[in-house]
This record gives sequence, C-alpha cells and structure tokens, in this order.
Amino acid sequence: MIGQVLDIVARADIVTKLILIIIAVLSVGSWAVAIAKIREFRAILGSSKKFMDALRTTGKPPGNDFWSRNSEVGPLARMYAEAGRFLQRRQDRGITEPLSPQEVGSLTSALEREAGEDLAQRERNIGLLATVTSVAPLLGLLGTVWGILTSFIGMKELGVADLSAVGGGIAAALTTTVAGLLAAIPANIFHNFVVGRINSLAGDMDRFLSELVDVCRRGSLE
Repeated sequence: MIGQVLDIVARADIVTKLILIIIAVLSVGSWAVAIAKIREFRAILGSSKKFMDALRTTGKPPGNDFWSRNSEVGPLARMYAEAGRFLQRRQDRGITEPLSPQEVGSLTSALEREAGEDLAQRERNIGLLATVTSVAPLLGLLGTVWGILTSFIGMKELGVADLSAVGGGIAAALTTTVAGLLAAIPANIFHNFVVGRINSLAGDMDRFLSELVDVCRRGSLE
C-alpha cells in the first residue's frame, strides 16, 4: 500500500509535489517544536519540584550558590530569587520594618514581570503548531482540488469520460489531503498539550506569587 502511494506521488505533477513538500516541511517543524517543548517542560517540572521540596523541607532554596544559578532551577525559583534580591536591597539601605503598601506593589510588579518573561519564553514557537494545524489541511485541500481539476481537464482533452484514464491523477490529488491531515492532527494535539502546560504553569506561578508576597510582607524569606 505504501509503495503504491509513493509510486503515485512520484508520477504526480509539479504542483502536487510542491504542496506535499511544503506539508512535509511544516510537519517536520511541528514535530521539532513539540519534542523541544516536551523536553523543556520536563526539565521545568523536575527543577521546580526539586526547588519546592527543598523549600518545604528546609525553608531554604537548594544549594549555597542558589542566587547565582537561579536561572537554571525553574520559574518558581527565579521568582523566589527576585524576591530575595528585593529584600536584600531594602536591608542594604538599613530598612528593617515590614513592607509598606507601595513596596508590596513594587515587589508584586517585579514578580509579575519575572513570571511574564518566563511564560513568554515558554510560548515561543508554539505559533508554528497552530499554523500547521490550520494551514496543513488547507494545503491538502488545495492539492486535491488542483489534482481533480487537472484530471478533468485531461479527460476533456482526451475526449473520454472514463475515470480509469485519469485515476492516477485523482489518486495523487487525494494524497495531499491525507498528508495535510497527517501533519495537522499531531500538531493540534501537541499545541493543546503545550497550551495546557503553559496554563498550568501560569496557575502555579500565580499561586506562588501570592504566597511569596505574603511572606515578604514580614521583610524576610527566612
């Protein structure tokens, strides 16, 4: 079956082949983005779990070099580090009393900015998945319409109404629809998965931000 399909594609016209090539490129790109995002979220979940376990167990972040390596330990840890730097600057100025409402607002804004930058990083390249989801089926449909159109033109030129004369062309045309769906379905699954992970991460970060601000009102992370 696969061999027959490949033989049909090999005998297709240049437009059909070009459409199939574009669909293939989009599919490869969507798989590359999906694999990269799966690895990225696996690393984030692992580092964040390690950080939160240490924080719940000891009340302190993991490792003595935490402040210098916080970019490697997940978004929650980076928010914690940003809060620590905020409090350290207050301490350096000799301020020891609890945070004022203005300082709470400044801290909240700083943490929200840190969270927003991280989420923006997580959202990079997922637009390609959405593009493949919507464009690949349309390209497949375009290839099918083109193939059927050329097949009927061929029937007219031959002066026959026998589909067997143009069956190969119609079969080649239909392969573009199949290819478009095969590219779009995984891309849609990956897109929904990544968006779900991002929304879940955003919820975790929002809850952690609220807890962190409440702790910092006392002026210390200890």
